[in-house]
Amino acid sequence: MAALLKKAGRNMEYGYYPGCSLTGSAKKLDQGVRQVCKKLGHSLMEIPDWNCCGALEYGDRNELLSISGENLKKTEGMHREIVVPCPACYKNLKDADSDKSYNILSPLELLNSDNLSKMEQKNDLKGQVFFPYYGCLLMRPEGSSIRNKNIMEDAISVFGGDIDGEKMKDRCCGGNQLFLNKWVTEKLSNLILTKSKGTIVVFCPFCHMAMKTFAEGRKVIYLTDLLLYVMGENKSL
Repeated sequence: MAALLKKAGRNMEYGYYPGCSLTGSAKKLDQGVRQVCKKLGHSLMEIPDWNCCGALEYGDRNELLSISGENLKKTEGMHREIVVPCPACYKNLKDADSDKSYNILSPLELLNSDNLSKMEQKNDLKGQVFFPYYGCLLMRPEGSSIRNKNIMEDAISVFGGDIDGEKMKDRCCGGNQLFLNKWVTEKLSNLILTKSKGTIVVFCPFCHMAMKTFAEGRKVIYLTDLLLYVMGENKSL
């Protein structure tokens, strides 16, 4: 882990797997990841002719891993470190890399206390309350979860924001059921929403969609939106 954090503090070139959501409903996350990485001095090289990883929808797990593994084959000889923003894609590519030939990274794992503190700050978050909501896929199981499970709290706190809803940050929102069993997503999302307050900060396209659907009167933003606001790239949250 120490080696990973050391690397995250240097300018690096990474392979980049956007996945399907980030070319459609979560395009804002794709744009934000690219902008933040550029600000940190990192280059993202998109995997050529990448294909869908199967996300959470594919019934046969072995076939899903085979589909995800095709993306790793397409980056052979190019990059061993691959940035994958969508948590479902991140998990699938990690699981497909059975012999651990690659370092599959969430963009959250490119952040650390050193590069957060060195960001050029033009706006602060003082007087604002935020609910950093990771959802389930980023937090578990241990083998495919992010290493620092408080990185969004770290990012919010270093720029002066207040934190709420810690006990709900890893609850499942049922986002992948939104179009199949909307009542399930509504029930799970409302449980999370009633036990948290403030602007909801997410990093998962499924969670973003669920929270936006049911969080009446509350802002729902990606962490990249928050960081770009702090750096003066966005005028407002």
